[in-house]
Amino acid sequence: MSGIAELSAKRRRGRVIRWVLLLAVLGAGAAWLVVNRPWEPKPAVVAVETVAPGPASRVLAINGRVVPANQVEISSTVNGRIISVAVAEGDEVATDAAMLVIDDIQQRGAVVQARSQLAAAEAQRDKAQTDLERAEALRDSVSRKALDDARLAVETAQKEVDRQASMLEQEEDLLTQYTIRAPFDGTILSRGADPGQVVSSSTPLFLFANLTTLYGEASVDELYASEVRRGLKVAARPAGHSEVIEGEVVYVSPRVDASTGGRLVQIGMPGAGELNLPVGLTVMLNIIVDEREAITIPRGALVAGDRPAVYVIEDGKAVLRAVQYIDWPSDRLMLTAGLSGGEMLILDSKLVKAEGALVAAGQ
Repeated sequence: MSGIAELSAKRRRGRVIRWVLLLAVLGAGAAWLVVNRPWEPKPAVVAVETVAPGPASRVLAINGRVVPANQVEISSTVNGRIISVAVAEGDEVATDAAMLVIDDIQQRGAVVQARSQLAAAEAQRDKAQTDLERAEALRDSVSRKALDDARLAVETAQKEVDRQASMLEQEEDLLTQYTIRAPFDGTILSRGADPGQVVSSSTPLFLFANLTTLYGEASVDELYASEVRRGLKVAARPAGHSEVIEGEVVYVSPRVDASTGGRLVQIGMPGAGELNLPVGLTVMLNIIVDEREAITIPRGALVAGDRPAVYVIEDGKAVLRAVQYIDWPSDRLMLTAGLSGGEMLILDSKLVKAEGALVAAGQ
């Protein structure tokens, strides 16, 4: 009997424990319901930013290339075979230094012939002048017609001298063109000529540039072309260099290239010539288009729709506010209307289901 009683007591204790555990679970659930109130709508937790005006800028970031202040492609104005080339790519050349010589033996002969013809014309003029002086000395014994003929002969001979002198000057000038000389102090960027090569006026011989002053040159997309003007500040950083060159826009093309949709601009970069930058090097250009006190917002705060708007928190709810802004390729947009400062702006509009939704500011 004692065994049966003990078994019955264990069963009673088990039932008590189960009831205690059940009551504990029910109590915890009731407490959770009281605290969390699942039947009530919960606010969405969103990241916010308190709107305030401050220094703002619009920066146009584009890539350009390093270009020299003065660059020319040198060709010959005469045809012929190259005798010698005195310079190589990378050489620095002084103004008027000989760079290339073309065979000029025929032209030298033309100069000699022109000088001979000039000398003959001068001799003929001198003879005509002597005849005129003799006729004038014998004025009383010669006819008026003979005297006029003598004067005309002198005038005709002088015209022939002038013509032959002009021809000689042309031949001598042409002779100088058989030697290609540096038009200014500069550096040979590329050479396309070798001794023995036959060249014409269409043959590029050298690409020549003055590297003392360098510029950054870039094409601005037509979407932003009207915003760029001379005098704008620019922060330029050549590829492979950590230092930033403070420059400014010095040239803006008056037209947009219809084939590329770009507007050419040049950036002055003081001191760039001292950095030994190669022509054609990529340079990152940050053109400061606008600087002012303004309210800026992240692009993600804009609500998708026909009219630009953002959400702000008022009394724990998302309220739609229409805004106006300057469209610019940047992460933050500069507002021109809609917010005055102090508003609690929701940074990601996609987290708000609709206007009036409950929201709570989070981190």
